Amino acid sequence: MATVYSKRWVQPPCDAETHRQLSFDLGLQAATVSVLMNRGIRTPDAARSFLSPSASDLLDPLRLNEMDRAVSRIRLAIRRSERVVIYGDYDVDGVTATTLYLEFFKSQGLEADFYIPHRLKEGYGLNDSAIRTLHNRGTTLLITADCGTTSVDEIRLASSLGMDVIVTDHHEVPSELPPALALLNPKRADAGYPEKGLCTAGLAFKVIQAVTGNFRTDGLDLVALGTIADVSPLMGENRFLVKEGLNQLTEGRRPGIRALKEASGLSEGPVKTGTVGFTLAPRINASGRLTDAGDAVRLLTTQSQDEARRIAQSLNLQNRQRQEIEGRIVEEACARVESECDFQKDGCIVLASRQWHVGVVGIVAARLVERYYRPTLLLAVDSDGLAKGSARSIAGFHLCEGLRRCRELLIRFGGHYYAAGLTLREENIPALRERLSAAALEILSPEDFKPKQMIDATVAWEDLTLRLVSELESLAPFGPANPEPTLILREVVPVNPRIVGNNHLKFSIKKRNGSSGASTGGLIDVIGFRMGERTAVLSDGAPLDLVFIPERNSWQGREQLQLRLKDFRRSGDA
Repeated sequence: MATVYSKRWVQPPCDAETHRQLSFDLGLQAATVSVLMNRGIRTPDAARSFLSPSASDLLDPLRLNEMDRAVSRIRLAIRRSERVVIYGDYDVDGVTATTLYLEFFKSQGLEADFYIPHRLKEGYGLNDSAIRTLHNRGTTLLITADCGTTSVDEIRLASSLGMDVIVTDHHEVPSELPPALALLNPKRADAGYPEKGLCTAGLAFKVIQAVTGNFRTDGLDLVALGTIADVSPLMGENRFLVKEGLNQLTEGRRPGIRALKEASGLSEGPVKTGTVGFTLAPRINASGRLTDAGDAVRLLTTQSQDEARRIAQSLNLQNRQRQEIEGRIVEEACARVESECDFQKDGCIVLASRQWHVGVVGIVAARLVERYYRPTLLLAVDSDGLAKGSARSIAGFHLCEGLRRCRELLIRFGGHYYAAGLTLREENIPALRERLSAAALEILSPEDFKPKQMIDATVAWEDLTLRLVSELESLAPFGPANPEPTLILREVVPVNPRIVGNNHLKFSIKKRNGSSGASTGGLIDVIGFRMGERTAVLSDGAPLDLVFIPERNSWQGREQLQLRLKDFRRSGDA
């Protein structure tokens, strides 16, 4: 029987002298300085650059290995008006990178075409049939967008047919590199580029920057979409690219973005990373999951507001269909985990079904990781016994390395540290489950199967002000490598706990007054999303330690402090 994990609270040690000096130099509150230090910021100059990222932080794109070859070939194609095709992936990163390339070539007077394989009919990446089709259409230059790093045979075929191939991709690099004219991938061991966290949309932006020889911010809305949706680290170059891109998304310069915001019911407020991750990106992804990702490209490239509205409404409908399918699979998968998995011996969750939708199993795998905190692999098996699926992982277990240990069982695989896709025969699933679980148990300790709840700083009651919220908001955009600042407040008394909305826990807290146990001061509101089942813990009013994100809550024109709960426990409990 599987059990749901409990969290480990982890607060990094603090270098008191560095903290004191930074606080003095920057004039920031202690909690804000602790957050900066936990992001690797140790000097005032680094802090100022982090707080105010600018285009000057961007690196010369020609530092990336083989970029010069790509630039020369793209310039030649433009001069000759060659037939250029962008071969993209069907996720947000592939779609946005494809769009960036299409708009760039159009600005240069060349109408490039694009090809995105159908997830259900063709699967991920380059395939021989598509290569031959594109050759027959007269394609002479093929540029990949979020695929190609592992396509050795397919790129060899393209070359033999007379097509030059430029790969722009950020997936893990195999030992054998494809014979592309240029392989632009920051994860190459010989990439020569310090920034390893660029997604393909960011990489496409750098290619365009290198070809034109100048820097323009056009298209950073697309880069922000791809970077956030692909869960890329929001540090270094990505920090500026996403911050500026979010401003462009807020402005809604692009008809497709305006239409998508309208279709999804977004207000006129600022677009933040959460807006992209939970509202915009799922709708852009929907077509690639269920039908044809070409609709998403057309949404982002059209200049017609009417066409944009039509496509956005279609994507919104497909996203609802995806949610319904996802809900059914989540329910079934969780029931199977509870009945089939024994976490004493199962280092991974590996489940397969002939009834599951291959375009949705990746999202469901992520949901299971959230619930059970165990590397999870879900497979959809077709009528011919071919199993295609997606995997998601946890800290400490590199999925691609784990799958490499099972490579003889797989037809193909690829991906990142935390996410991967794979294909195999149905009869090999039991062996894959056994071998991948053994690999996880060998690499991970029992403690690794409990997620860490990272804590940036301890705060006192008096620290909790809207000024602190404003300082912490200045550290945005938040995401991987720069999560929302999380604080801890100890020994507070809960007041009026209740369940609101869809199983959300809401209560207020008041300050506990030392040894007498009495409470003093006003109340602060606390909201714990999807924590309704933990209401009973608060019933006796015992003091609590809270881990939370402080935020401003606006209601009827009035702003007040609110704590968004991440976890809590009775004071004194380990």
